[in-house]
Amino acid sequence: MTAKASQTTTNTVETNETDEVASEGEHQPEERQQRRKWSHTEDVSLISAWLNTSKDAVISNGQKRNTFWSHIATYYAASPKLAGLEKREPKHCKQRWQRINETVCKFVGSYEAATKAKSSGQNEDDVIKLAYEIFHNDYKVNFTIEHAWRELRHDQKWCRASSTKGTGASKRRKANEQPSQSSTSVPTNVEEEARPLGINAAKAKEAKAKGKRVVSRPKTVEEEGASLEEFQSMWEIRQKEFDLKEKQSKIKEKQTMHKMLDRLLAKTEPLTEMEIALKNKLISDMLSS
Repeated sequence: MTAKASQTTTNTVETNETDEVASEGEHQPEERQQRRKWSHTEDVSLISAWLNTSKDAVISNGQKRNTFWSHIATYYAASPKLAGLEKREPKHCKQRWQRINETVCKFVGSYEAATKAKSSGQNEDDVIKLAYEIFHNDYKVNFTIEHAWRELRHDQKWCRASSTKGTGASKRRKANEQPSQSSTSVPTNVEEEARPLGINAAKAKEAKAKGKRVVSRPKTVEEEGASLEEFQSMWEIRQKEFDLKEKQSKIKEKQTMHKMLDRLLAKTEPLTEMEIALKNKLISDMLSS
């Protein structure tokens, strides 16, 4: 895909995400139950509203979610690019953002896989085209919001938020087990479990708690030997753990390469030049490993 073709796709393909004007259980006139598509301009304005609102510490921290989305809807409505368009409610903005966020997160994975498979002579347009193909093979749908991905891909706020998306449920469970906190408190990224104290540090802490004074003394030869053996034992354990992780990483990488190769070999239609180059590179890498 060339840059021009990519731009044409993003400018001509309308998304299928729509608003539902009538709430569940409400009976409104038929014309009020019409669903309205989100244009590219509206998507970009919504993304800008989310990024700016979430970066505002006064707004993003210590407020209820409904209030947060009300701020986003207000920011979105104030965009001069949307003059003359019908107003979007906070729930509409929330629903659309969730769809954008989920879809772009998936495409980021496809783009990273395409980047790793990039061969010499390929440019950014080739990588994006391959990312489109990987996305379609994985999710059986076309990726139609490249404009949203381009708005979000380099923003650090969104990158941090999307990287912790998978751990949200476990964090909420842990939060429910803890005593309730003030609504103005700001969560910090700290380790859940404290690092265990060493033997000497534990003894020093215990002695301090009892009001004793710790007097250091020279270690005997036996103690020095025991410390050295303990260090060597720990080093061997760490080395084994490192070797195991490295082996698992290589196995996972080979599995990914096999899957990509299987997809290419399973295609019934003729392969493109880029796909042929990718297939040859995958075969060469697997044979050389």
